[in-house]
Amino acid sequence: MLFNLGLVASILSVALAPSAVQARQLDIVVGGDAGLVYTPPVAYPEVGDTLRFWFRVKNHTVTQSSFEQPCTPLNGGFTSGFKPVDVNQTDNFPYFDVPVMDKNPIWIHCEQVGHCPSGMVFAANPALEGDKTFAKFQANAKALAATSSMASAVPMGTHAYSAKFRRSAN
Repeated sequence: MLFNLGLVASILSVALAPSAVQARQLDIVVGGDAGLVYTPPVAYPEVGDTLRFWFRVKNHTVTQSSFEQPCTPLNGGFTSGFKPVDVNQTDNFPYFDVPVMDKNPIWIHCEQVGHCPSGMVFAANPALEGDKTFAKFQANAKALAATSSMASAVPMGTHAYSAKFRRSAN
């Protein structure tokens, strides 16, 4: 019997190689019919997966934050920028990809005025129990609603708040 050594070597290298897990794309809808939410609000991706955020009606962002400051952009973190989608748009929706580089939690919020304090937050790989769960992250965001409503009562000429809350319209 004659064997092609190149063919045998190729077959063996594939058979003996560690099995690679296929990277996945996890789709998350931003806003839309469900309201001021990310759907689903939580995901548990693996390293190498991609979180794909699909923008729907209104004007939202996908902005990285921290557990401790859920509605504040993370210094050095990512943001999609605002992605306005018209109410009549039915296809070609904009999207934003976030590659998953490790198993650490990724905390995300919408930068649109009032959206994060309304609970429009997302988490990838949050703890299932303990101090840093999605429920606690969302509660931290919603706790800021009282702070935002107090700030909006301050006259616009007051320097402490005049620039902080300027954003594009819903």
